Amino acid sequence: LLTLIGIYGLLSLSVTSRRREFAIRTAVGAQRRDIRQLVFKEGFRLMAGGLIPGVICAFFLGRVLRAFLFQVEASDPTVPVIVCTLFALVVLLASWAPSRHAAATHPAEALRYE
Repeated sequence: LLTLIGIYGLLSLSVTSRRREFAIRTAVGAQRRDIRQLVFKEGFRLMAGGLIPGVICAFFLGRVLRAFLFQVEASDPTVPVIVCTLFALVVLLASWAPSRHAAATHPAEALRYE
């Protein structure tokens, strides 16, 4: 839940600060789906930036973590796969609302207020 709120907040802030950029892209001819893809890509870049170092550290620190694990081996590949899948779902859910907001930006209205 904390990750969901954090990613949502960061993406919402990014979409709000890039409102003018999205308006210009839309005015030049970008489709709504293109704008949504930009926001989703940013969310997945955030996820990859945290997951890749985290999985690497967990792999190398498996011996240290063995004392904290209960009925799970430190080298068990299912746990990182489940965690990565869970985080991907969280990023999809957290990116959904900001991507809709970015795609709904009307170019004339956004540029008028800037």
